[in-house]
Amino acid sequence: MDKQNLKNDTHLVDGFSLIEKILMRMGFYGFIFIGAYGIYSATLLWGLLYTGFVLFGLGFVFLYCLCAHCPYPYEYSDCLFLPAGLIKKLYKSRSEQMHILDKVGFLMVMGGLVIIPQYWLLKRDMLLILFWIFCLPTLARLLFYLCKRCRHFNCPLNRVVQENPK
Repeated sequence: MDKQNLKNDTHLVDGFSLIEKILMRMGFYGFIFIGAYGIYSATLLWGLLYTGFVLFGLGFVFLYCLCAHCPYPYEYSDCLFLPAGLIKKLYKSRSEQMHILDKVGFLMVMGGLVIIPQYWLLKRDMLLILFWIFCLPTLARLLFYLCKRCRHFNCPLNRVVQENPK
């Protein structure tokens, strides 16, 4: 995407502060951990299945399908969710456009991380409340602030406003 075609180019972020990284990681991994705990506390089998989903989803789908396309680890040596050096060691940059399967896989895993635990959390009020205390601010910050300023233009969550071609 050409910088001249961006309406809000001056607001794009080049990196993230330490406090942003700490808060996003605490929120993201916090709701995943609470979700897993809620499932494990009810059933070991489903807890193991969710843990497998999380490990595969984060370790392969997120990193390969989303993060390997993202400019932040490779061009800015930064990332909100993992150390950028770890991403660079695990996957080479896939700077080409995200394939539809990359986008669908990422959205399915992201949705699954939030939706799957709900069945078990609905039976445990305190865990449900705690889950959403971590989840809501994290997702809200992503969707309503960071995704409007992100340089990963091909991400399905990117909300950078583009000018209409003249």
